[in-house]
Amino acid sequence: MTLKAQQGDTLSSGKLTLYAFDDHDTPVGCVELYNYDPINRRAAVGIVVSNEYRHKGHGTAMVQTLTDFCRQNTSLHQIYADIAANNAPSLHIFQHAGYQHCATLRDWVIRSDRYIDTLRYQLILN
Repeated sequence: MTLKAQQGDTLSSGKLTLYAFDDHDTPVGCVELYNYDPINRRAAVGIVVSNEYRHKGHGTAMVQTLTDFCRQNTSLHQIYADIAANNAPSLHIFQHAGYQHCATLRDWVIRSDRYIDTLRYQLILN
């Protein structure tokens, strides 16, 4: 798994989008750091995996590669993800990457005219 940023895209702008490519240089999705808080040294993580590459381990590889990138190239203390409680694939990815459930936001998002809880997962980097 390789992650590549667009030219000039840096975390100092408040977000950083990294595009993921498999071993054959085929794009499989992207992972993003956003809500960058330089004072408290944290950022949120978002992930999108193209439909045809889901359930093949790419999401887990993307999150792990991003985590390694954060540890080696940033001064972030923690990264976190907010995940809809009914999004089992994303929950699995972040749990597998070592993120810990730290909060439940009740009725946080609406999907199909129904409110769903959001689960916050957090990873302390150092």
